[in-house]
Amino acid sequence: MADPRNPLLNPVLRFSKDPKPERITGGGKNAFGIKAGRLNVQRRALGSQLRTLAAQSDGRPKFNGRVVLYAAMFDDSLAPTWTPNDLFQATRDARLIAPYRTGYLVEIRADQLNMLGRLVESTDVAKELVDISRVKSVRFFSEGDTAGNSNLVEIWEAAPEVDAGRAFVVWLMPLRGRDAVESLIQAFSALRDGVVVPPAPLLAALTADMASDAPALMRRSLQAVASTGDRFNLVVREYRAHHRARATVIVPSQDALEQLVASGTVYRIEPVRPLTSTSPGEGREPDRPLPANLSSLPIVGVVDGGLTATSYRPAEAWHAPPLIQTVDADTLHGNRVTSLIVQGHDWNNNLTLPPLYCQVGTVQAVAKDSARSFVDPQDFIAYLDGVMTANPGTKVWNFSLNQRQPCQLDLVSPLGHDIALLARKHGVLPVVSIGNKPGDLLQPPADCEAALTVGGRLHSANGSPGSECPVSLSGPGPASMLKPDLSHFSHVRAIGGSVIAGSSFSTALTSAVAAHTMHRVRDASPDLVKALLLHNADGDGHNHSLGFGTPAVGSLPWECRNGVVTLQWKASLRPGAAYYWELPIPRSMCESGKLKGFGTLTAVLNPHPMVSDIAGPNYFSVRLATALQRQRGLTPKSMPKFHNLLGSLETEKITEADARTFDHKWSPIRHHHNTFQNISFDGDALRVYARVYVRDLYLYGISTADEVPEMNTEFVLSLGTGHEDDDVYNELRDQLGVFVESAIIETDIDVDNEGG
Repeated sequence: MADPRNPLLNPVLRFSKDPKPERITGGGKNAFGIKAGRLNVQRRALGSQLRTLAAQSDGRPKFNGRVVLYAAMFDDSLAPTWTPNDLFQATRDARLIAPYRTGYLVEIRADQLNMLGRLVESTDVAKELVDISRVKSVRFFSEGDTAGNSNLVEIWEAAPEVDAGRAFVVWLMPLRGRDAVESLIQAFSALRDGVVVPPAPLLAALTADMASDAPALMRRSLQAVASTGDRFNLVVREYRAHHRARATVIVPSQDALEQLVASGTVYRIEPVRPLTSTSPGEGREPDRPLPANLSSLPIVGVVDGGLTATSYRPAEAWHAPPLIQTVDADTLHGNRVTSLIVQGHDWNNNLTLPPLYCQVGTVQAVAKDSARSFVDPQDFIAYLDGVMTANPGTKVWNFSLNQRQPCQLDLVSPLGHDIALLARKHGVLPVVSIGNKPGDLLQPPADCEAALTVGGRLHSANGSPGSECPVSLSGPGPASMLKPDLSHFSHVRAIGGSVIAGSSFSTALTSAVAAHTMHRVRDASPDLVKALLLHNADGDGHNHSLGFGTPAVGSLPWECRNGVVTLQWKASLRPGAAYYWELPIPRSMCESGKLKGFGTLTAVLNPHPMVSDIAGPNYFSVRLATALQRQRGLTPKSMPKFHNLLGSLETEKITEADARTFDHKWSPIRHHHNTFQNISFDGDALRVYARVYVRDLYLYGISTADEVPEMNTEFVLSLGTGHEDDDVYNELRDQLGVFVESAIIETDIDVDNEGG
């Protein structure tokens, strides 16, 4: 049953004390980094390979005389420290252009290959010897690389049919040299109409048929996003400006597909995948009416099949002009998801759900399976851009939809990447379903880094969260992402009355909690809301099916349960410095000179703009290390020595591959929990440590870490004993004094009474 709430618990506290940064001078490549045992072998091997490539280069695609190589690294050389930018450098007309698989793509003049082969065999420059001993092999980037894990026949058969052929998403080869870029543009333009057919202009059908009664701001926003220009010219302009571009194209035949890939202009190609939802059932509606104060409650943007249920019209704060005609839209699924967002606890009063009502904004953009309606992903993203622009007060957006294909663990999907860009642009939190079986792995856009990705979960006999859902898919996500982030009840009742199952519905329940957290927390950012929900979840570490767990009901994300104090704060961090926040130790957590109780530390790093969809497994170019530390003993220089109470593995002591696998080193989320048992400490304070690291700076036209912008990070820290008699909350609040204040917005609305 819905949890009978106690009076409002202690609110989360906002911590405002500035950190103490300490400058750190990093090392670099030197003779100690040379793998001496294989140096001579690699001199001979790489020299021979480069000479062979020189002899074969006449038959390869060239752009201003340049070819593209793949330089694979040894497994012990995957860390950013060993990036081979001293061997492949601009003075030799060679440049790294992107991380790829377990190495890098290199743009190099074909007539420099022999020279580079001789240099490999003869150089005595230490940094170059480091690179030579760590590069495993070099070869041309090939047509098979463009196709990825599939062959061209499979790709052709998987692509949706449209009037002029089949629809694909293509990435142009991300060359760096300006003359090479212009050469590629000429080669790509020569493919027009014979090999590649541009789709219609962005949102052409929508803006042409938009109803005259659509809100003026909505019309203006959608028309501003729509491009009246040629789609082919649009991708060329993007590529010329940024040396990278992605576009939807129509390919008329399988032969044309082979010509496109053989041209060398394309770095990656995928079939366009449709957006789908699950099938609803039938039944009756609940008797409980909607609350009278709906207009004061938070709004969730519902990107789904639309809303046709008249009983939920009073809860609709706004609706966008439909991207999909109602006759083709999956309105049954849209009605179900809407009903759960508005009043999921009323539909499921046998489950432990807090009474959190919401309003909705309706975005009709998902078709029924039977409709065979083709939605161009670029149109979909452009449409969402306009709708989000027109509704700046809607900060949480529910995406109970997926593309029916598994995510690739070494590549972030274009849809996941684009929704992340929209989220960062508009300052919103997407809440995305992980997808339903059949299948073994999460489906796009569940790999959206900016989103809360939600999996399914069964409930126990007493209505509390139970075991894994047999319908829902599981993680992990690509590029070290910890997906799903959360899980929630997935076997529920909604409008229609019968029990339904799927991650769409667990996503809807989570959206309501996220919207109320955004509504109640002072100056809430999407990343702070994400951090609070992860911090509040009931899991014990991360699980590929359950994520970090399900949001707790006994204390909502903006509250502290008895015997616990929670602090939240934001920091802007730069690479090259370590940051420290000092915290007094609450008296209730000390016993006979030992630390007792527990701690939980959650941090969410905003990695933008240091992400790249051409970087494969290196999608994130920035990472965060953080820990809660105690003082104990002295260093050899008689300085206080600190030890981690909560924090990551010491990743510098293990291989890069192990750090990515076991510690998810490059995940933008850090979440650590530990129980303190008989832990000795010196002094009377703990400290929180944080540091950001960067890699692959050449992707952004940056040469040194000093040019990297500040990276915003949200922190949430809980300390406590869990015993109601221990007043940890007031102890730490009093000790911190003016450096803390309530993190929530005072309101007359009480959760207990929101049902009217």
